[in-house]
Amino acid sequence: MSLDYLVSEQDDLEVVDVDMLNRVKGIQRLNNDYRSTINKIIDAFIGDTKTKKAYAS
Repeated sequence: MSLDYLVSEQDDLEVVDVDMLNRVKGIQRLNNDYRSTINKIIDAFIGDTKTKKAYAS
């Protein structure tokens, strides 16, 4: 099971960005505080993108 499958709203995604996958692996090795901070930043960017898409429609 891929990370994309677990976190995506689409079921048909494949890992095509090896650099991003390597970043995720690196993040997994960080301490909990750093991981939490990175997750909050990623969530903010994803939320911002979804909001922009919603208002653009």
